[in-house]
Amino acid sequence: MWRAFLAVVAALALGVPAAKAERFEFVALGDTAYNLPRDLPVYDALIQTINRARPAFSIHVGDTWGAEPCTEANHSYVLAQFAKFDHPVVYTPGDNEWVDCRRPDVLEAYHRYTAGKATPQDLALLLPLRAFDGAWSAAGFADPLGSLRTIRQTYFGKPQSLGGRAMPLVRQTDVMPDTQTAENTRWERGGVVFATISVPGSGNGVTLNDEVRLREAVARNRANVAWIKAAFAEARAKNAKAVVLALQAGLFVEGEGGDFTGKAVRGGSDGPFYWTVFAIRDEAAKFGKPVLLINGDYHDLVIDRPFMVSQGEAKPPLYANITRLQVYGAPELKAVRVKVDTDTPWVFGFEPLY
Repeated sequence: MWRAFLAVVAALALGVPAAKAERFEFVALGDTAYNLPRDLPVYDALIQTINRARPAFSIHVGDTWGAEPCTEANHSYVLAQFAKFDHPVVYTPGDNEWVDCRRPDVLEAYHRYTAGKATPQDLALLLPLRAFDGAWSAAGFADPLGSLRTIRQTYFGKPQSLGGRAMPLVRQTDVMPDTQTAENTRWERGGVVFATISVPGSGNGVTLNDEVRLREAVARNRANVAWIKAAFAEARAKNAKAVVLALQAGLFVEGEGGDFTGKAVRGGSDGPFYWTVFAIRDEAAKFGKPVLLINGDYHDLVIDRPFMVSQGEAKPPLYANITRLQVYGAPELKAVRVKVDTDTPWVFGFEPLY
């Protein structure tokens, strides 16, 4: 109590009201229902479990389907699934919903191939796509940028969450009208600033064989960096107790990151995820309070501190205030309940939910 009193006095001395502490819970999940129709009852049961937990909201970090066509019917299915949550759901898109959109005939042939039932016609379709000329021409893809536009119109047409009960959100396009990233959103709860960042797997949408897609990736990543900075600026202005960032892509791989990050950045220096990591790292260091990064993509539960760089036993580590939560993914259709208590120095606690 004495520590909390001193924090309030310090905040008032600086002219910034202290953010009101609040205990609450939210749920994080992603990479759901890949194997249709087998996964549907399992996913429905997970949603019912989440509803019984009564979180303040849920965050879905993308990949709402597996190797499926990017059709209006599939988007309608996803919206119907989100409507089964009886609380707000905040969604950030994954690569399966747009970056990896394949032609329906290619997907049908692929499914038969993985099931060991490929026909000669299937092989005649698939094998050239794996050769250089087919891969370079992206002949198997089906308008990824058109799918991204559909996502923005379908899920982010209003400044509010999805789910059975809507929650107001600030979209990046509302406050930075020169951007197109309506999927980048922000909200606050109990002295914590939350933000989603449009960073999908599959190379973050960066490709060198398509100038139009490359320009989209450059513009989106500039917008992402601006949104990361804006989230931390909002947190400082509100004297927030913590920041939570949610995105789809796994940003790290096994290996040492040297003096840049504890773990190696996926794609390396100047790769497709480098600037996202750089922005989060430096903004979190300036913020100095607990930061939670949530991602999916790798389908395996991980709670760690991949940004942290050791300075030896004589000095405290760098970037130790950033914790990563990587959520479960298909075939393990499970979620994570995140307990938030800003009266504790660690703020976040984690519990599997299934």
